[in-house]
Amino acid sequence: MFAYLIRKLRDAPVSDEPFRHVSIEDFFSDEHFGAITSAAEIAIGRAEDDQGLIEALHAAGYREINFPGTTTDLASYIAWHAKRDLDVPENGAMTNRDLCEGVGVTLRLQSARTALIGDLMTFLRSDAWLDAIAAKFAIDRAAVYADGGIQKYLDGYEISPHADIRAKALTYMVNINPSDRSADIDYHTHYMRFRREKAYVQAFWNGNPDLDRCWVPWSWCETVKRQTRNNTIVLFQPADDTLHAVRARYDHLETQRTQLYGNLWFHRSRTTGKPSWSDFDVRARIGAA
Repeated sequence: MFAYLIRKLRDAPVSDEPFRHVSIEDFFSDEHFGAITSAAEIAIGRAEDDQGLIEALHAAGYREINFPGTTTDLASYIAWHAKRDLDVPENGAMTNRDLCEGVGVTLRLQSARTALIGDLMTFLRSDAWLDAIAAKFAIDRAAVYADGGIQKYLDGYEISPHADIRAKALTYMVNINPSDRSADIDYHTHYMRFRREKAYVQAFWNGNPDLDRCWVPWSWCETVKRQTRNNTIVLFQPADDTLHAVRARYDHLETQRTQLYGNLWFHRSRTTGKPSWSDFDVRARIGAA
């Protein structure tokens, strides 16, 4: 049913701006995309409050997962979301407080209710699809394993600019937002590059492949483009320049940021350390000396 997606991927050109990646608009056929975004698992009805939304997502087959920029502590999230108070969540629910203003919840669909969504989930786990995305970036399938699915991200979800850790071999994201005005909603991925005065961070990563990459402040980077268009896929192989970020600020009771999201991970990836962004804050370190 979805074999044409592999043909589209094989034929798609590779772009180098702002870093090496593949972007394909109108990825699914109009018929398939309309059926996907109107499926009961994707088009969740309006909720009255956060608790009601979470219950509706659970009833639809979603479960919260550990994911960067989010928490699985639903009580802490609801408390934070009511006040947007950074001091509300406890027990590590609020992560990266020094870089991010928000925290969200990521929920992944565990099982399908409709045949089409079931077929789609099966396709995304298939060797045909995984072989195709690996081949596009000349990645040895034997060296990696796959992870991903259909995901929804609640308001507050935030990941500051980062280039992904070295254990990740590939990332892809497909916008399947059910809202017909999704392009105008503030929840899309930024694709970025370092500002000139911070380019030394990328140079350090490049010269120290045994050390892992970290998140950095928003102010250190500039957005080159955003993945705002619905039914668009972006794929890239993490490298020292693959900076991307997201900061969701929207009404999730009305609609939710929804993606097909997947990664390839190396079975073996060895790093000896991971400097923090503050280790690269040269001015602050000089001032403190």
